[in-house]
Amino acid sequence: MKLKEVDRTAMQAWSPAQNHPIYLATGTSAQQLDATFSTNASLEIFELDLSDPSLDMKSCATFSSHRYHKLIWGPHKMDSKGDVSGVLIAGGENGNIILYDPSKIIAGDKEVVIAQNNKHTGPVRALDVNIFQV
Repeated sequence: MKLKEVDRTAMQAWSPAQNHPIYLATGTSAQQLDATFSTNASLEIFELDLSDPSLDMKSCATFSSHRYHKLIWGPHKMDSKGDVSGVLIAGGENGNIILYDPSKIIAGDKEVVIAQNNKHTGPVRALDVNIFQV
C-alpha cells in the first residue's frame, strides 16, 4: 500500500526519529538520468503529512546543488523539542563531502553549507554517522 511518493531520480535521507514533523531530503543522484535527460541538480526537502490523503509529499524547500552518491541526515545538535535540526551530509560525485543545515534550507536561507571537504580524488559513495559521538 502506497502512502506517499516523490517522483525523483535521487538519493534520499529521512530526518532523525526525534524530528517532528517528519522530513525527507532528496538530492539528485550522481551518474543517473531521469526520463527528461535533465542535467539539473537539486537538494529538496519534503514534509511527510499522513493526514493529507494525496500521494504527493509537500516540498518545503529546494535549492540548486551538486549530484550525490550518498545522503544522510544525522541528529547532530538536535534540540529536546524536536525542531528541525541535525545535519545533512552529502557525498558528491567529484569527491566532495558537504554538510548542510536543514533548518536553514527549510527557512530559505542562502548560506546553508556548514562545512565542505574536497580532499577525495574519487566519488564519495559511502557515509555514516556515529550516533554515540554527536
